[in-house]
Amino acid sequence: MLSDEEKQDVITNIDTYSLEEIEAKLSVICVRNKLDLSGKPAEDNTLADTTFSLNEDDDEEDNVPAIVSALRAARENR
Repeated sequence: MLSDEEKQDVITNIDTYSLEEIEAKLSVICVRNKLDLSGKPAEDNTLADTTFSLNEDDDEEDNVPAIVSALRAARENR
């Protein structure tokens, strides 16, 4: 999902970042890659039309995007 360039900061600092910091940094990069902040109407922006709950009871784990699973794991580890 992320290029080596996008992950480089985390790879370089893996010994200094906590698991939560790594998850947060990678999650933010993923979201930024999916969002169009240009203000133009999205032609093919499926993220804008999709919502997910962080409650695991609301959907099957198989159908949950990796970012949602990462956010759930981060919430459990706080």
